[in-house]
Amino acid sequence: MPQRRSTIALVLATGILLAYVAGCGADRPTPPPGLDKVQLAGWRAYVDLNCAACHGEDRRGQRSGPALTGLAEHWSAEQLVSYLTDPDAMIRTSPRLARVAGQYSIRMPASSGKSPGYGDPERVEKLGALAEYLLVDPR
Repeated sequence: MPQRRSTIALVLATGILLAYVAGCGADRPTPPPGLDKVQLAGWRAYVDLNCAACHGEDRRGQRSGPALTGLAEHWSAEQLVSYLTDPDAMIRTSPRLARVAGQYSIRMPASSGKSPGYGDPERVEKLGALAEYLLVDPR
């Protein structure tokens, strides 16, 4: 009887593991087509930093964060990196940013070295790539 129980437990555990593994890849984000190498690295930063939680997978905005489309109209890559590094500082100096920020209850977090793979030297490079990605409108 004990051997039968352990066989049943093994079969059940295997089934649960297989179901879990099969389900893990289902929601895995995929990059939009047509990105160059830097923009693809920026898309990875967008995923790593969980930007989609507030701005949406397609960057078209949600109730928790504004759309990140048409940014090239108001931003350069350098300005975006400055904003991502310290959003509050830029919001204080820009009435337009203050107005947009006031429409959302969640504050834009500053990018920090606390995110895995975002230590000081890597952070600037990854935020630069993220800025390049954000300047390209989603298709």
